[in-house]
Amino acid sequence: MTDLGLFFAAFAAISWGTFFVPVRKVGIKNIWQLQGATSIGVLLFAIPVGYFWGFEIQLGGLVGGVIWTIANLLALYSVRLIGLARTSPLLAGSSIISSFVWGTAFFNETFDSLILALTAIGLLLVGLQLVVNGEKGSYIQKRGYFVAIASGLIGGTYIIPMQVTQTLQSGFFSSSLSIFVIGIPMFLLARKFIKRETIAGIISGSLFNLGSFSVLIAVGLIGITIAFPIAQTATLFAVSWGMFYFKEVIRRQGIVRISIGALVILGGAILLAIA
Repeated sequence: MTDLGLFFAAFAAISWGTFFVPVRKVGIKNIWQLQGATSIGVLLFAIPVGYFWGFEIQLGGLVGGVIWTIANLLALYSVRLIGLARTSPLLAGSSIISSFVWGTAFFNETFDSLILALTAIGLLLVGLQLVVNGEKGSYIQKRGYFVAIASGLIGGTYIIPMQVTQTLQSGFFSSSLSIFVIGIPMFLLARKFIKRETIAGIISGSLFNLGSFSVLIAVGLIGITIAFPIAQTATLFAVSWGMFYFKEVIRRQGIVRISIGALVILGGAILLAIA
């Protein structure tokens, strides 16, 4: 069971690591349209899963969908401001810290070594600091850093309502439906139905829910405190896309610091998983 849980957590990391690539490729100009299109992809993936997990409407799932929508809107805004390479480590680090607090304080998940766990959190904080100070930033960049961290802190709690109500799997469809119901008015209000952006959003939504599907299985097998940090290693994939494909960071100093920051965050996630 442990090995299977680790596998699904790692698969979630791959899916989430490529989640923003399609929308970043077309350019994040209209956040509302992209969020609406993403919600379509989320529901399209959830429907076949519903045949196995059910189409129940669970309050925990509905609330989780609202939380994720808020976090994703902030994340899209952050990517538009500072790019994928800078946003992703901040999202990952703050999400892990958020899930750690919830897992230990509210679900009484324990560690074999509290010292290792606290060291891991320390590494996460150091990694966040390295990313933020990767380059001398403008006011826009600083605002992007703040938005990314806020998104991560909020996003790290989106499965908590389902964990509280013990509806992780049955709440999957509810959260997807909630995301869709909120997203469609955004899509319609955008009034600019650009085909390639719509397709990109649908692909992104499907990738996100593939990762969510995987992480929910992992959480059920090995717990949120272990599964969620491993899934957040998606940051390495996202940082690689941002720096090497989208060329978001040009200066050597920035590349080095952001890369080290991402690796430190990964180290903290791994250490937390074995603590």
